[in-house]
Formats: sequence, C-alpha cells, structure tokens
Amino acid sequence: MKLTRLALTDFRNYSHAVWTPEKRILVLTGENGSGKTNLLEAVSLLAPGRGLRGAPLPVLCRQGAESWGVAATFRSGLEEFQIGTGNTPANGPRRIFQLDGENVRSHARIGQRFSCVWLTPQMDRLFQDGASSRRRFLDRLVMSLSPDHGRQIAAHDRSVASRNRLLSERPSETEWMSSIEDSIARHAVAASAARLALVESMNAHPFENEGFPGSTLSLECSIARRLSNQPALEVEDWIRNALSTSRSDDRMRGATSLGAHKADFSLSDTATSRPAELSSSGQQKIMLTGTILSHARLMIQARRQVPAILLDEPLLHLDERMRHALMRGLEKLDAPVMITGTDIEPFAPLKGQAQFFSVRHGTIAPS
Repeated sequence: MKLTRLALTDFRNYSHAVWTPEKRILVLTGENGSGKTNLLEAVSLLAPGRGLRGAPLPVLCRQGAESWGVAATFRSGLEEFQIGTGNTPANGPRRIFQLDGENVRSHARIGQRFSCVWLTPQMDRLFQDGASSRRRFLDRLVMSLSPDHGRQIAAHDRSVASRNRLLSERPSETEWMSSIEDSIARHAVAASAARLALVESMNAHPFENEGFPGSTLSLECSIARRLSNQPALEVEDWIRNALSTSRSDDRMRGATSLGAHKADFSLSDTATSRPAELSSSGQQKIMLTGTILSHARLMIQARRQVPAILLDEPLLHLDERMRHALMRGLEKLDAPVMITGTDIEPFAPLKGQAQFFSVRHGTIAPS
C-alpha cells in the first residue's frame, strides 16, 4: 500500500497544500516548526481516534480559519480508495469522515480500510511517566487488533467510577454495589485478556532485523496472571469476591483497589533482559521503535491490513549502527512509511528506496 495523494486545507500551518508522493517510504526533512509533524498528524487523523498528538479538534484549524480538512488517496495493488476527515461550519466542531466521497457514520468502516501506528519524541517519556500513560499506550496497540477493546475499557472505567462514588456516598446499598462489581469483573477480564493476547503475540514475533535488537513486553497485572492458567469465569468470581471483601478498605482510600485500571507493562531487551527503566535514552528508543514495528507487522499478519507507519524524529538518540539497522528493517516492511528529521544526511542509507521531501513554512517540495 502507498499514499499517492494528500490534500490539506486550513490544517495547522497549511492553508492549502496538495502532495503527490510516489514511493512507499517518504522522508520529510526541515527545520523545527516547519510542519513535518503536522503532515504525520494529518495522516494519523485519517484513522479513527484523535491522532498522534491527541489534540482537541479546535486547535487543528489554522488560525483565522473556520474549518479544516484532510483528504488522502491510497493505492493497494490495483485498488485505490480515498479517505477524508475534517469539520465544516455547518457541523461545528464535530468531526466528519468520508470514504470514497460518501459520508461515513460508523468509524469502524474507516478502521476496516485504514489504520496507522506511530512513534513520536513525546513517547520517549513513557518510562518516566506514570502507569496510566503506559496503559494508554498499550491499549491503543490492543485496539488496533481488537476494536471492541475500547468499549470494554470505557465500560470498566465507568463502573469503577460508579463504585467509588457509591462507596463514598451510599455504602449501605449492597445490592447496587454487587451489580457494579459484577460489571467491573466482566469488563476487567475481557480487557485483561485482550491485553494479554497482544503481549503474547508480540513476544512470539519480535521485530529483530539485521542487528536491530528484539524487545520483550511484560504485562504487570494480577488479573492477567490468573488468566494465564485459570478459566475466565473463575477469574471473574475471584474479582467479585475480592472487591466485595475490600469495600471497607477501598472506602477509606477512596479508590477501587482491583481492576483493569491497575495494570502496567514494562519493556526489556530480549538478549540481556535489561529493563527499559534502567537503560539509556538510546536503548529505550530502540525498544520503543521495535515495539511499534513489531505491532505493525502483527497487524499485517493478523488482520491482513497494512498500517501506515509514522515515525517522527526516530533517529534521535540512536547511534549510526542502530540507524542503519532501523532503515534496513523499514525497507523490508511492506507498509507505507513516513519518517521525519531535521537533516537529510542521516537518511542516506534509504537512497534509492525512499523519496525525499523538504518541508518549509507549510510547503512540501522534493529535496
């Protein structure tokens, strides 16, 4: 699959731009603030979700404009399809999607045709941030393969919030409490099982390629540990009983002590077992990059869907050997790749395989 056309209207720093790349791997270089990341964000917004920045919709509109739009054409073999997204004054801030020129109400239809994975410099903080950031990262990977996962997480979190409120305000409502705890148990097991399945699949097929080291994911979750050797119904019963007996303590602490919201995950180097939190910035970047690319390959194998791979400044913190190993790996992945950097020289190994563009003040030109 290749991106063959991208049109931007009043998006970020682009008033109007039409870009018609030809190759599968696209290298975008330019100064900081030139609009490279905006192009990656535009493509990420063509898939369901809030894009690689997770930005509120109003900030996507160019200053002074009333609406914004992104449209792209993709070619896969002999098939060609178009996806568009944006808003109009008539729709207000609400975002709309189009597939082949027709409005689409169900985002699932878009997800069946197009998906993407990404790596940004902000993700370098993943191992310094709290567990909630890592859960969001993991759940985004899970949702790409299990679309129902987002619904399970949302329902679980609503039930946890309801339980916390009930413990605080009406703790004597035991039947109501039991009903909420039943909901937590069911959704927690479903969400944890999906997370566990993804971790096991990725560990079975790590991204290891010509010197690029593999990484191992570890899911730190008491529910997932039990699911590894117990039937799901038994685990649900265990959660219900644990929540019931912990009501008094949970009321004192003002939080629910067991559920999918308590999970975390870690990364380690497969060869040395060195954990990411004890690794250098470069080693952490290698682990994260390998995880993203392993996930992309898993999507190709499991869903027969080729995701777009969006890499924002991926060469930061990498030495020359790792840079070359990464670029050799990208050449072998049968997926469209957009990759950014400030200078063109480090991307020299991609010469002949990639198409190079210079981004400057909202314009895109061949390098």
